[in-house]
Amino acid sequence: MAHSDKPETFADQVRAIPGGEHLELCYSCGTCVSKCLIQQRIEPEYNPRRLLRLVMLGMEEEAFSSPTTWLCSECDLCYPACPQQIHISGVIGAVKQLAVEAGHTSPLTPARVDTAACFACGTCIEVCPYKAISRVSGAVEIADPMARGSTLVVEKEYAQVDPNLCMGCGLCASSCLASCITLDGYTDAQIDGQARAVDWSPGWPAPADAEWSPRVLAFVCNWSVRAEADLAHLAAPPPEVRVVSVPCSSRVTPTFLVTALQKGIDGVLVVGCQPGECHYKEGNRVEQARLAMTRNLLDLLGLEERRVQFAWLPTDSRGALSRLFKQVVSDVCALGPVAWKPELG
Repeated sequence: MAHSDKPETFADQVRAIPGGEHLELCYSCGTCVSKCLIQQRIEPEYNPRRLLRLVMLGMEEEAFSSPTTWLCSECDLCYPACPQQIHISGVIGAVKQLAVEAGHTSPLTPARVDTAACFACGTCIEVCPYKAISRVSGAVEIADPMARGSTLVVEKEYAQVDPNLCMGCGLCASSCLASCITLDGYTDAQIDGQARAVDWSPGWPAPADAEWSPRVLAFVCNWSVRAEADLAHLAAPPPEVRVVSVPCSSRVTPTFLVTALQKGIDGVLVVGCQPGECHYKEGNRVEQARLAMTRNLLDLLGLEERRVQFAWLPTDSRGALSRLFKQVVSDVCALGPVAWKPELG
């Protein structure tokens, strides 16, 4: 019989992949499940300890088709709480690698690249938390600049998204210099549409003789609010606040913020996860850096820095969202209605 170096069992295969070596340390306490929002928000079948049990029982197909294999975002919020100090995400990642090798594909909708518009600058490659984007070369159909309505096929470099690695955070879309990467459900047009669709009843803009009331637009990360009381407040915010949901605070661009102010919104708030607790690893830090750029732009436009604010919500917060909304509304009230420089307004 020929000797084979391939691990004999499914569990052996998982253990052989870096990250999967801690498979047997788990004793199914369920702490990881209690720390994860995936089960609470989008998939009740998400359960890491159940997945690890499937691996130990050699149930490959069941493990490969489990939503747990594909939905873990590697945020590692569960790691500090794990009594065995296991990076569960590493074990799940090993199972995912084997699933891809076996021909399975992620059920998530990945970001899409307009290959004709992409000029392969590499920005998206640098910012992607999951190393899901690479630079490739190939034949691409582009518009013929010499003949309207005609196309040419050219050989060029462009960014390519691995659908089995992309987690749909949108960081690439908000970082693309050519706006050629989109995330279905959270395109620039769709987010702008959410902002435009908010109802400021009764009537807005208000009549000239009406008493002024501040209007604050809040871009809130889908994963940053956890407490039931805060979720209820998110669904029914104060009358001065309207909410736009985004997959991660990093999906919010300076353009969204300044455009809101140009439309007459008096203040803009971006709410993200606390550092070290971002569902998509480092998205909140990226947004904080962008906010610094936005403040410089506000100064150029003659607008106060406090018109745009960024806030982090820790996972153990209770009632923080209510206090945050009240504080931002108070700050905007102190500033008064938004006013542009005459030459720019």
